[in-house]
Amino acid sequence: MTAPERDVLEEVHELITALEAHSDPRVGEQVAALLERVDTVHRTALTHLMSAIHAMAGEAFVNRLTADAAVRLLLMSYDLVAVDRRIQAEEALDAVRGHLHARGIDVELTELVGGVAYVRLHGLETSGVPEAAVRHDLEEALKSGLLGFQEVVLADRRGTGGGAGAGLVQLGGLRTPHRPVYREVLAFRDLPPGRMQPVDVDGASVLVANVGGEVYAVGNHCGESPLPLQFGELSTAELRCSWHGCRYDIRTGMRVDGGEERLVVYPVAVRDGTIQVAVGVEPVAAG
Repeated sequence: MTAPERDVLEEVHELITALEAHSDPRVGEQVAALLERVDTVHRTALTHLMSAIHAMAGEAFVNRLTADAAVRLLLMSYDLVAVDRRIQAEEALDAVRGHLHARGIDVELTELVGGVAYVRLHGLETSGVPEAAVRHDLEEALKSGLLGFQEVVLADRRGTGGGAGAGLVQLGGLRTPHRPVYREVLAFRDLPPGRMQPVDVDGASVLVANVGGEVYAVGNHCGESPLPLQFGELSTAELRCSWHGCRYDIRTGMRVDGGEERLVVYPVAVRDGTIQVAVGVEPVAAG
């Protein structure tokens, strides 16, 4: 019987780890230098390649390319594609959709806000399956497959999303209030006025910018495309995308050149000389 193929990335990681742990410290230093140079070559070539593909074939074709998981992983590893957390959430839920569907329950992800997944359950009331059991399955799937996952809310963000007999989970009353969860991203002194810095916050790609001493944070991708904004130009509060020239007010996320796209704007705080950004929320404890 043929042995199952191993994960190539796992093998690469093991080989690098073994070389870095070599008894001769020079081997580890040479491995680090080699990886840095390979990264530089690949990053430069892939950046130029993505720019050319977008210029010749447009955003729709780029989106088709990044629909392939292997292509998306490669481009994400070089910060050329922002992590699409909704796709991550949908793929994570696919792990439990099959067996829930077999029991008469269909799972619909209605919205993803930070680490909170808002989910509709169709057919729960007639399935005979306890709500707690379904919630457990959803939470376990999202814990495994969604970076920064915090909570499942079995309702729409703006309400239950259906009337009686709609097959949805009826929560009743008001949900527990939530507040932003701030994460430290970098020192304020390391981001002088007029500069931008891409950071990862709980799995979300975020672009942090200093505009005249005030710090702002937006999603690090141009509109609904996966193309990162970190290679763009910042002039006062105007951010110009390097890929196709879109111009945004980085303070509000709004287009300033007539386009309809809008950047996601995240809460920012500067405390004790450290910039903090929130992409997720947490329940507020009762007073």
